[in-house]
Amino acid sequence: MEEDDLPELTFSVEEDANRKDQLFSFRKEQPTPTNNYHAKEQQLLQEGKLGNAEFSARLRKVIFGSFDEQPACLIIFRVDFATAKKGWFRFRNATIDAEFEEAVDGQTEGSDEDSEDDEDGEGSDGLLIRKIYPELIRGHISTAAKSLGLGFDVPLAPVGGAGLSAAISITAPREGLHLIQGRLMGSPETRVKWNMNENEVDKGGIYEQPQFAAIVRHAQDQSFTMSLKIKATTYGGLPVTGKGGSRILFKPSNQSKQSKKKTTTASKPTSRLKGGSFEVGAQQWTSPEEPLESPQDLAAIDLEKETQMRATLLSEQGPGAGQSILPLIGEM
Repeated sequence: MEEDDLPELTFSVEEDANRKDQLFSFRKEQPTPTNNYHAKEQQLLQEGKLGNAEFSARLRKVIFGSFDEQPACLIIFRVDFATAKKGWFRFRNATIDAEFEEAVDGQTEGSDEDSEDDEDGEGSDGLLIRKIYPELIRGHISTAAKSLGLGFDVPLAPVGGAGLSAAISITAPREGLHLIQGRLMGSPETRVKWNMNENEVDKGGIYEQPQFAAIVRHAQDQSFTMSLKIKATTYGGLPVTGKGGSRILFKPSNQSKQSKKKTTTASKPTSRLKGGSFEVGAQQWTSPEEPLESPQDLAAIDLEKETQMRATLLSEQGPGAGQSILPLIGEM
């Protein structure tokens, strides 16, 4: 598949050492498994092998065009949480943080010498995220019966007399659903964070291959970079962070053609790119097509159709599908 030719960023998983020690201490004090205890995951922790797992992210499509008649770029990417030790543990929540920065000569711009117009973002043509997807998706609702017990004693004599004991058991429904929510951050808004939470009723973990989209406005012929930060929490409550992953450099068509400084050693054409180019390390990807006379209107692109995230989460195979009343469960 051509998608395999697109860049894949790999993130090694780093464990939260303090939280790991707390979990070890907790297991010693409370050897009886709790609802979020997983024997195989605990074995990985004890053997120090959980850190050998990896996250990955891969570009799916890049289109340089316009948004509200300003230069912009649509970027669609997928994050993969299906690690090699998938059967041993799962992730109950995760955050995907994408940050965009202007670049000069292929390097991330580090100075604060931006124009005053860039400070408010909206009033300039500088870097600004104009649209993201998904913004909010609620998956299938799962319901489970939860039993609550209440006991009490009623004395029949003033002091030391016999009494009556009684207990009441109440069964109440509990609902859960898989949730993905994105929000813009920064001033101007050049950063987006997506939060993912598993269905707390069926406890099947987060969706393992989510896709995300962002439309980023940029100045005419201005290159920019995207960096990703990925964090997750395992079934047993251990926070992990994805370390590594290269920045991706995006170049509009005119800027990529006029660039005087060669920063790559190899170039690949891909039909998943329209206009311009992008680079990861020493590799460059280019569009096999000539730039359009009129830039494509990115506002007209259906981001749900491109990512299929809502359709996937609400499909018959989506998390929590076909589960209305589950067996009795306890709290996480």
